[in-house]
Amino acid sequence: MSVAFVLAWALCLAAGTALWLALDPRQGPGWRASALGHGCVFGMLAAAGATALAARADTAHALWRAGPLLLLMAIACVLIWRARVRPGFVYDAANAKKWTAALLGIAVVSLAWRGWTALREILLRPTYPWDAWDAWAVKSKTWALLGHHAPFVPIDEWLRHPARELYTSIAWGYPSTLAWMQVWFASAAGGWIEPLVNLPWFALWIGLLLAHYGQWRALGMRRAQALAGTYALGSLPLLDVHVALAGYADLWVAAVLGFAVLAWLRWMQRRERTQLAIAVACAALLPLLKLEGAVWLSLFAATVIYGLLPAHWRRRAFVLLLCLFGLVVAVSGLKLPVPGLGWVDIGRDYLSVPIIGRLNIAWHGPAFAGVLNSLFVQPNWHLLWWIAPVIVLWRWRTLRANAATRHLGSFLLAALGFLFFLFVFTDAASFAETYTAINRLLMHIVPSLLTFLMLLLRDASAAPADTVPRPAVRSAAV
Repeated sequence: MSVAFVLAWALCLAAGTALWLALDPRQGPGWRASALGHGCVFGMLAAAGATALAARADTAHALWRAGPLLLLMAIACVLIWRARVRPGFVYDAANAKKWTAALLGIAVVSLAWRGWTALREILLRPTYPWDAWDAWAVKSKTWALLGHHAPFVPIDEWLRHPARELYTSIAWGYPSTLAWMQVWFASAAGGWIEPLVNLPWFALWIGLLLAHYGQWRALGMRRAQALAGTYALGSLPLLDVHVALAGYADLWVAAVLGFAVLAWLRWMQRRERTQLAIAVACAALLPLLKLEGAVWLSLFAATVIYGLLPAHWRRRAFVLLLCLFGLVVAVSGLKLPVPGLGWVDIGRDYLSVPIIGRLNIAWHGPAFAGVLNSLFVQPNWHLLWWIAPVIVLWRWRTLRANAATRHLGSFLLAALGFLFFLFVFTDAASFAETYTAINRLLMHIVPSLLTFLMLLLRDASAAPADTVPRPAVRSAAV
């Protein structure tokens, strides 16, 4: 492994971690895990942005063209962090009993073994999944081998201009963020070496787990519960498959949406303004990762706005908007602007989405069976979808009593409702019948679902109060 490749990773981690610390100088429980987890993911996305800005004309030297931007970003954020850092605060969260600690230790070792096997899979094979090499890696590989950026256009435009340097593919309109990230690492590796340009998926997995552990601790969960939740998240079979068979964008969407939800919860719980900014930024990134991210952005924004309304207006506003929506669609159809997708045309019996095309609305019985099989029969999620409704019923009073948890539950219910409608009532039903996109799109909301269940199971005595935290000695808790 070359010095340049190590430098590329060091710049990503430094820039991303410094950015998180500048935004969240809190030094309470889990702060190191939060900083490293978010920093790893934010740093890779920052590298993608810097490469897109500074290395379009010379992708072969992206590291040296975009690297100074990351270095300046890291230095500036460190200075901001040092100016903002203050002694932290701690929550009254007792350590786990010895037998619990031993079990959690075994779980962590098991998780580390899973990570090692996934890393070996990445390093031992080229890009393997169909969509990874047929759709997502097409742009990055083209730009890396050409040595410069070239536009991807629809096939009809490509045919009309044979003399111009244009390229086309089935996924010409997909977002390019992850492509630029792969160009960054290909430049550092010295060429298009697929195991090395796919390593970010392993780093993403680590960042996803560390960030969730750290934010769960910041939300007042005991160390034992946060570790147990981290194991539950990191051991999900389909999530691990997307790490080992690197190349899809779905794990990135799941991680960034999970980060947005965690920051939003921090803001609702303690009104930390920088956490609200992080939530907004993460949500805005979703359409830049995958087209479906536009839907999650819209639902997330609607849920946040709903939560900001006065309590006595919420139900009335929801019923009024639902009635108006149904009336307009039934009478004349409706066009709605969706960030990242454009204008979506909604009629009584169809949906027309730019890039995707027209989807006819009708009941698909076999697809309904496919959805049920995906949730409750196939071994993609362990027993997650069996356990979730049990926990909701068991902790119903906790759900009713906590506004933040209720709002998160509303978002998840809306997301599940959208997926059910998409796969059972539109032409996308074939993706549920063949068990393809249904599982990948479900994965987008799974980290947020784990956070929801963790909040329901949180010990009330360990949760922080809804008041300003009391000062305390600087904590070294992780």
